[in-house]
Amino acid sequence: MTTVKCSIPESIANLIPPALRRDEREVPTVEEEVPAEIPLFLSVKAPSSQDTPAPPPESGVSPRPSEPPGDGRVHERLREIAALSQPDRYAYLDLLGRGGMGVVHRVADRVLGREAAMKLLEGPLGDRPVEVLRFLEEAQITGQLDHPGIVPVHDFGIGADGSRAYFTMKLVRGDTLARLISTHRALGLEGRTLERLLRAFVRVCEAVSFAHARRVVHRDLKPDNILLGSHGEVYVMDWGLARVVEGGRPSERAVTRGPVAGTPAYMAPEQAQGRNEDIDQRSDVFGLGGILYAILVGRGPFQADKPEKSLLMAQRYELERIDDQRENVPPELARIAMKALAEHPDDRYPTVEELARDVEEFLRGGGWFVTRKYEPGTTIIEEGEPGSAAYVLVEGTCEVMKMVDGHRIKLRTLGPGDVFGETAVFTAKPRSATVIAVDHVTVKVVTRESLERELDRSPWMGAFVRAVAERFREADEKLSKR
Repeated sequence: MTTVKCSIPESIANLIPPALRRDEREVPTVEEEVPAEIPLFLSVKAPSSQDTPAPPPESGVSPRPSEPPGDGRVHERLREIAALSQPDRYAYLDLLGRGGMGVVHRVADRVLGREAAMKLLEGPLGDRPVEVLRFLEEAQITGQLDHPGIVPVHDFGIGADGSRAYFTMKLVRGDTLARLISTHRALGLEGRTLERLLRAFVRVCEAVSFAHARRVVHRDLKPDNILLGSHGEVYVMDWGLARVVEGGRPSERAVTRGPVAGTPAYMAPEQAQGRNEDIDQRSDVFGLGGILYAILVGRGPFQADKPEKSLLMAQRYELERIDDQRENVPPELARIAMKALAEHPDDRYPTVEELARDVEEFLRGGGWFVTRKYEPGTTIIEEGEPGSAAYVLVEGTCEVMKMVDGHRIKLRTLGPGDVFGETAVFTAKPRSATVIAVDHVTVKVVTRESLERELDRSPWMGAFVRAVAERFREADEKLSKR
């Protein structure tokens, strides 16, 4: 399987300090110091000048000893890269947005006669080669992840005057998932609205799973980085902080350990604590769990009024759980989200595919029914007691018992797929039998309210079941009057 690789073209390599360009396969001599593998950081606050080491004398940025002081050599290299670029091919139309690594413009491609999105790294490039390299890596990573859920990259280049680097990509018209969550929650997140967001979520999982198969971890999954197009497209955006597992990113050897990378409100504890050696695909599972949490609750798991507070919450794992009784939250989705958001990676879904599979299972139905487990010998329902719920047996076996002439007799044995206590959903009559767990039992609990929620997702089936229920109640009332 093809994996993603970050490399440095020769023309750009001449701008990069030698420490970044060293072949990692070389065996260091006694005089050499092996550079520590230090992760890339880009966070809520920029590193101070004290945190950033001075570039080595022969960094590729400073002029050669034989040359007079100045940046002539750097500009010469920039001109070489610019000679391969075609910035005049694009006409600027308007600004689309700003981010941590630059600005994004809507541009017109004069050659192909189409519009595109252009991401720009503006300002003098010669004195900040690491930023140019990170920018190139983002373009390479995004461009090599060839998937329908990841925006394709068209081009990379440097302006003729060396004042900006850019890459162009497909222009997508639509809204971020963050904006859609805010809108839908204001209108009511139920029925088909929730289903629409969940289907988009599954598409996000597919794109992230594709990246994981190519040994790339996104590290900044959040609703703001998910774009839903006007014609049903779903894209995972902003791969600037992505970790390339095999081979790494050359820029990672150019910076010292600094502020944590990512968005604190959606950050896994190991990422928030700076344990970068522990960051893997399960860290992205946590980010996806954070997106699902935002769909259900309306905010990130560690949302606070300041990023610093969010970061502290993530480091301490101060997470408000979604319990089964939270209003308007399907219990099964609450369970899925909390499993993805487990504090320890081993307790999360091991892969994105397994997370997506559970969400797809919810979409097939039954997600509004609470899951309960019973130990062997436990009485689940008692004869003569009032009832308000039915039960669908998922795992294990139960025995149905009834009192006859003062003796409890066994009527039958129930197995997975069987239903008991169903009359309680439609009438207020007491239970007519006792049901006891024979071994470890898992059931889905069906109340009248949860059944109504499920039926709202399918209007035709809802109309049918409600009609049958009404006939059942009418017949029950006639029998009661006899």
